[in-house]
Amino acid sequence: MVIADTPLLIAGIGIMLAVPLTFMFANWVRKNVDHGEMRFGPDGKAIEDERPRGED
Repeated sequence: MVIADTPLLIAGIGIMLAVPLTFMFANWVRKNVDHGEMRFGPDGKAIEDERPRGED
């Protein structure tokens, strides 16, 4: 009977690990990947944090 339950046990462990690992990966992406969000100042103009291109 143990042999028949082995695939079910492996599948259960995989599901138990998949949920927290998915949330950990999504949290890492949220913190470390630049999403290109723009910020605007009180005058309505975009605030740029980086130097303009071509100025190295």
